[in-house]
Amino acid sequence: MAAGLTLNSEDLKPYGTPASKAKGQLSTYYPIEMLRALVGVWLFAGCRIDEIHRLELDCIIWDTGTDPDTGEQFTSCLLRVPANKTSGPFTKPVDPVVGQLVDAWKLVRPIQPDLPDRKTRQPRQHLFTWRGQLIGKAYLNDRIIPALCSKANIPESDSRGALTSHRARATIATQLLNAREPLTLADLQQWLGHKHAASTRYYGEILQRTLSAAYRKADYFTRNVRTIQVLIDRESILTGTAAGGEQPWKYYDLGDGYCSYDFFAKCPHRLACAKCSFYLPKQSNAGQLLAVKDGIDQMLEQLDLTDDERAALEGDREALTALANRLADVATPSGPTPNELGNGTAFIPLTALRASLREGPP
Repeated sequence: MAAGLTLNSEDLKPYGTPASKAKGQLSTYYPIEMLRALVGVWLFAGCRIDEIHRLELDCIIWDTGTDPDTGEQFTSCLLRVPANKTSGPFTKPVDPVVGQLVDAWKLVRPIQPDLPDRKTRQPRQHLFTWRGQLIGKAYLNDRIIPALCSKANIPESDSRGALTSHRARATIATQLLNAREPLTLADLQQWLGHKHAASTRYYGEILQRTLSAAYRKADYFTRNVRTIQVLIDRESILTGTAAGGEQPWKYYDLGDGYCSYDFFAKCPHRLACAKCSFYLPKQSNAGQLLAVKDGIDQMLEQLDLTDDERAALEGDREALTALANRLADVATPSGPTPNELGNGTAFIPLTALRASLREGPP
């Protein structure tokens, strides 16, 4: 998911004539905005490949939902799914990141001709159309997924077989059923667009707004994808200085500084930073040099947050204070406690932490 959210043209095989490639004029056949929207729908919408391929241009609907328990209003992003092999067209809630990526593609998408829908044979404006043709159905499996696997440094297959377009759909279904406040089987059946579900005892018809609230409560994206910006110093790795412990090679972005502790994910002070010897202020000479240094790669790393940490990130002042106080006498990676360092109540908001993408379109 982190690789998909940071996809760029350099991650894909270049397209062009040998002469243009020799001159370094590299590009992709499809616009990168279109491919980002394609990846966003694949990762977070739980659609079949045929449904993704046939999405219409106006498939995104922005709405305001209301939580039936708390009365809280929230921005709801709805996706119109075309008719498929088991059901007719329907609308379901998806994470707003899907709508944001689709809207970004629509801003630069040139006018395209109507093309007949494969199932209905009616002329339609399709979302993923370029140069008067639909994007190839095999492009996601053959080009995009291998590129994402390479970017994320993971194999293209596992014990279950090759990573294909259907894997994201199955993974989201599993996550939504195992979330802290999961969707019911009936909700999930409707969200996936199944006509029959052997594992369910009943089929419940629920209102669109109720389904939106249930999907938001499951909080698939914000609860399971908490990522932080990480800078990787390739030069220190290639020269061997990192292996000898002479120089840090990994820097976690804390907003106003960096943490050079390799095992930051296990550090109890990762949100209530005590500014130990691993802390590097951005305004220091070393911090400013890091920002302009060649050979620095930017990555995203996933963090699993505790309930206290999530509450602190969401702006709960009492939770923030309690977290800092609880850690005041806990040793930092360099040895001293926050109280010994004089930072017993320090709290650094991680500005690079992707904690929530619930907002609607900009």
